[in-house]
Amino acid sequence: MKKLNLGGPPGPNLGDAMILSLDVFQNGRKIGVGDGTFTTTRVTGSGPNSVVESQGIFTLRLPDGQLSIQFIQLRDDEQVLPVAVTGGSGVFRGAGGDGTITKGNNSGVVKLHLQFA
Repeated sequence: MKKLNLGGPPGPNLGDAMILSLDVFQNGRKIGVGDGTFTTTRVTGSGPNSVVESQGIFTLRLPDGQLSIQFIQLRDDEQVLPVAVTGGSGVFRGAGGDGTITKGNNSGVVKLHLQFA
C-alpha cells in the first residue's frame, strides 16, 4: 500500500490517493491478485471531525480473466461497502453485477453477484 498526499492543509485533502495491491483467495486458496486505488473525492469539515468520501476502483486478475469493480466509500469507518461490477475480460467478458466488500483488519471479504450480457 502506498499513500499519495497532494499537499494542502494537514489531514485529508481532495485528490489524495491510496494505491493497493492485494491477493485474491477463494476458500482459503490464492486464485489471483488485484490492484486498485482509493481517491479522496470529498472532504466535509476539518480536523478530527472531517468526513472523507473516496472512490475505489479495482481490477481483480483471475486465472481465466479479469473483473473490474468500483464503489464510493462514504465514511472512513464504513465497514460494508456496496460495489458495482463494471466489466470483465476473458471468461468474465460482458460481466456486470454488484456485491459488497466487508472490511477487516488489513483484509476484506468481497462477495460478487455476476450477470452476463
